Formats: sequence, structure tokens, C-alpha cells
Amino acid sequence: MKDIGSNIKRLRLSKTMTQEQLAEKLNISAQAVSKWENGTTTPDIMMLPELSVIFGVTIDELFTMTDEARFERIDNMLWDVRFIPESTFRDTERFLKEKTGDPAVEGTATLLLAQLYNKRADEYHDMASPLARRALELLPDRKDAHSAIFDAEKGPCDDWNCSNHHELIEFYKDFVGRHPDDRRCYYWLLDLLIADGRTVEAREYLEKLKTVAYTFHYELYLYAIQKKEGDMPTAEETLNAMLKNHPDEWMTNFSYANEMAKLCRYDEAVEYFKKDIEAAPKPRFVDPFEAIAHICEIRGDLAGAIEMYREAMEVMKTEWNETEGEGIDRYLREIDRLEKKM
Repeated sequence: MKDIGSNIKRLRLSKTMTQEQLAEKLNISAQAVSKWENGTTTPDIMMLPELSVIFGVTIDELFTMTDEARFERIDNMLWDVRFIPESTFRDTERFLKEKTGDPAVEGTATLLLAQLYNKRADEYHDMASPLARRALELLPDRKDAHSAIFDAEKGPCDDWNCSNHHELIEFYKDFVGRHPDDRRCYYWLLDLLIADGRTVEAREYLEKLKTVAYTFHYELYLYAIQKKEGDMPTAEETLNAMLKNHPDEWMTNFSYANEMAKLCRYDEAVEYFKKDIEAAPKPRFVDPFEAIAHICEIRGDLAGAIEMYREAMEVMKTEWNETEGEGIDRYLREIDRLEKKM
């Protein structure tokens, strides 16, 4: 049980608990806890389950893990757990903050810390959503109740002051300038420029992207620019050219379907989402299954939506080896919600 003492101390401090308070919970002396933390002695193996309950961790987490193993566990937690317990959040936050000061792992720790905070923000939005909806039922004349729903569920904002992305655009322009051969960073910048209607600049960066890598993304972004400029006939020609020019890139099917869904051309969207499902290499992404489920629900075909969620769940189980956790639970929640509507 090497280094368990230092872990007990770290976990105790994360709970803002004194040695005396921990000792009282375990019905032992504070001196015994002190000896554990100093490495003089180790706790009896029979105490490990109780310690894990007190600290809200698994027994494995009482023992020292390598940074790599701890990072992997945190990454898995961010995907597999819908709501992270407060004690686990604080302990994870403390660990990652410490590791951001270690040059050897600073990048990984910093990214995971950002993802941890984003996860917490999503959790609060999930909690706010039903409350905001209920508040609007109780206060139907309150504008701020509508705003609370939109904030929680990421509704669109028509106020240019709130919706424009000029600061993030400047960040990505600088980033692209420092990484001119990284094709993916152009995608993020193009998304922002097109969203803000800055199509002249978008065209410039699209041509730069083409010199770095010519893939189906070129026609896809050119279509988005033309659509934003209101030239739909030319835009549709460009989108069809994407399918013709890149027949071996399976993501073209998904991209075409995605644009058809945005235009509410649902028959075409479903057709190409299904083509994507057939052409995609395994393990397949579940996005097209979810997209078809959304279309089914929009059309009132709740049984069809349920079937697509079940298919997505089966893909998660058989192709991603996800048999429990949030990756499965979210589909079970959707199926339960839809069954209650039938």
C-alpha cells in the first residue's frame, strides 16, 4: 500500500477535513491518521472500503497512480459520468491545477482542466433547463424566463453584440498564422467567419486551405459561403460537386445530409445519413443515427426515433465496447422520454 498515506492526506484536504475529524469517522485516534499520512504505518486493509466511502472514491483511487493513468481516468469520467460528484470534481480540479505547473504534462493537464470546467458548465445547464421551463409556466409574462431557457438550452441569439465572434476570430487568425500547415485550424476559423457573414475573409482563408490540403471540405465551405451570400443555386451546384469530386471520402455523405437537414429537406437528409452509416469504417460514429432520430421526432415518428436510438446504443456496445455509463444512459433517457410521449 505504498504512498497510500499521501493520497489519504490529499483526499482529506480536498474535503477540508482535519485529521481529528477523519479519525472520528473511522473510530480511531488522530495519531493513527497522522502516522498513515507520514508513512510510518498504513491503514488496515479492512478500513479501505470505509475510507473510499468517506472520500467518495474507489478503493483503487486510494493508491498511487501514474499521471498518465490518472489523466486517462479523468478523460473517461468526463465522457462516462453525467453529473460529477462535488467531492470528485474538487479533487480532480486540485490535481489538474497542480499538474499544470509540471512542464512534462502541462498540455494534457491544461486541456483536461478546461474540459472539466466545460463539463461542469454543461451539468449546470442540464440542471437549469427543467427549472427554467417550469419558471416560464409559472411566470408566462416574464421575458427573463424565456432568456433562462435559451441560456440553458443554447438557443439562438439575434443580438449582434452577443452573437458575433470577432475576438475568437482574431485568436484563430493569429493561430492559423503560426500554424499555416495545419489544415484543421482553418476549419474553426472558417466556421467563425461564415457564421458572422464575413465571407470575403472566408474566401481568402478557404483558398489558403486549398493549398494546404484539398479535400471535400473545400466544396463544403465554399457552399456555406455561397449560401451565406444568398446565392443558393450556385451553392447547391457546389454541394453536388462535393459528392462528385470526392466519392471515396465517406464523410461527404454525412456532410451532404447535414446540409439537407438544415434546409428541412428531410427525405434527402435521411437518405444520405443512411449512406454514411453504410460507408463509414468501424467503429462508426453515432451522429447519423442521432440525426435520423431527431428527424423522426420532428415528423412525429416517435417509434422510428426510438429505433434509431436503439441502433445507436447497439453501435456503442458492439463497436465501442461501451456497455454502461453515460454513453448508454443518454440513449435510455431518450427512449424513456419518447415512450412516455407515445
